[in-house]
Amino acid sequence: MATPTSPERRLHARGFKKATTWGTAVALGATDEVLLNGNSGLQPPSYPYVPAKESDHAFIKEADFGNQGPIDLALPIDWRYEMGAAGRILAMIFGTAGDPTDLTGAYKHTFQWKDEISALFGTWAEERAGKIFEVASMKPYKAEFSFVDALLKVALSLRGNACIDNSATNGATQIDALTLPSSFLNTRIRFKQGTVKMNAESGGDVSGETALQVNDLRISFERPIDGGVHAVGSDKIIEPLEEGHSGGDLIAVRLDFPRMNTVNAAFFQTFTAETEQKMLIQFTGALIAGSNYYDLKFYFPRLRIKQPTYDAEEIVKGGLDLVAEEAATNPTGMSYKRPYLEIVNLQIADYLA
Repeated sequence: MATPTSPERRLHARGFKKATTWGTAVALGATDEVLLNGNSGLQPPSYPYVPAKESDHAFIKEADFGNQGPIDLALPIDWRYEMGAAGRILAMIFGTAGDPTDLTGAYKHTFQWKDEISALFGTWAEERAGKIFEVASMKPYKAEFSFVDALLKVALSLRGNACIDNSATNGATQIDALTLPSSFLNTRIRFKQGTVKMNAESGGDVSGETALQVNDLRISFERPIDGGVHAVGSDKIIEPLEEGHSGGDLIAVRLDFPRMNTVNAAFFQTFTAETEQKMLIQFTGALIAGSNYYDLKFYFPRLRIKQPTYDAEEIVKGGLDLVAEEAATNPTGMSYKRPYLEIVNLQIADYLA
């Protein structure tokens, strides 16, 4: 349909597509739609106002704009097993995807944490009333997962170069061509589908552990990219790069326990003994085909308990803050030394293709 003229946000489409040249937009189309459950935060660019305050002038007579600030988005998304173009954004944060494993009737994708993610960015566009706002180049750098209304939600953060409303690349034709995975309906990930398992990094396969009784969790993955650097000849930022180490506080897990009990009380001693842990957070959805179910697994080969908490409310609750480190070797039952994820769905293509 034509670009909506109504200001009603529920009518507006949005999309993201991988690009190759920073500052040059690519045309969006099929499979590039991203469903948001809220506002992306996209606004026209911001410029510092630089007035001329020179001698022998009582009143400002002229001014210029300084360099554009970066365009920062935080995309609120109901996370699905059929991730679509939102999965492309998450894959860019991890840095490595690849062709999936054919499970016969379903496909398993693995996202691994790469040393750095230079040249991984894309074009973002979204409809407004009678307009299409476009950011030619946006770099994903953070994903924050949490539960809201018994659904797994994520906020995906991206940093871009400039916002325009007169793109010659993405117009009504391109936005009208946006599509979602054909099987996206009924694939939202639910609280009741989750399990959290943890044991010592040096222990056996964590998948064999008894699930912890957890009533809330938060997971964050972040790349420490710079805040926006300019090069002579342009007032727009160049591609952001990382200015620090991955891991530690930037890849973190928070677990909340509804009751302090003998299981989670033992984590106090685990903390003081500095015994590193490994963790599997898994969600299993509906049957796809044969014996293959929708499935999402977050693997943490090495986690350090940073802080246990036991709040003395009327019912004493517990909690753990953990941060990710790189293991020396692949722990038993895990394939890599850094955090990674596996997801089983119906997408045939590499999320970073």
